[in-house]
Amino acid sequence: MTKCLAIDTSTRRFCLGVKNGSDYFEMPIEKTTDHAKEIFKKIDYVLNLANLSIEDLDFLAVGIGPGRFSGLRVSISAIKSISYVLDKPIIAISSLEFIAREIMYRNDASRILLIEDAGRNNLYLGSYALVDQKFIRIADDQVKQTDEISISETDGLIIGSGIKRYPEMKIDSNSVIAQSGEEYLNSKTLIDHALEEFKKGNTIDCMKLKPNYLFDEVAN
Repeated sequence: MTKCLAIDTSTRRFCLGVKNGSDYFEMPIEKTTDHAKEIFKKIDYVLNLANLSIEDLDFLAVGIGPGRFSGLRVSISAIKSISYVLDKPIIAISSLEFIAREIMYRNDASRILLIEDAGRNNLYLGSYALVDQKFIRIADDQVKQTDEISISETDGLIIGSGIKRYPEMKIDSNSVIAQSGEEYLNSKTLIDHALEEFKKGNTIDCMKLKPNYLFDEVAN
């Protein structure tokens, strides 16, 4: 039975969960800018819910961004510490990627462009699709300024907090939702996505784990 811990602190919402066999356990998601506060107590709490010790875990999963500069450091540091001390393998997942998977599932979409507000007229872009029931990344996650965005007619779903904050962007689509991706944060989706990668052997050493800021520092 697979046992893992997953955490993402790329947004203002704290996402933390554990899988024990077929069961999932989740820390209630909270909206805060202080993810570092008692993070290891929160990890202990959700492990206790799952009736696991940290030594029982098969692997660790973490969302590596892009996202808030201060937030990403919290989860990356915690996962690196646990991995280093206990020699646990790590699965690193794009935060945009697993959020996009949840959005696609809930909206029955086969193609998505996720546009998230990165502050100071910057946007995070993630583009994904389902092809033959396989989730694929169409392009690498990237950051662009709002005046660089010009999207012609498309049949894919376009969604994200960037649309809500910058309604003047040039977007021509019949399927646009001005809703933040962080509202779809779900530790189960992160765990399931990470488990697929774990089965493929796509783990990394803790010393190679780095956040994907896309640029040096973003507005908080």
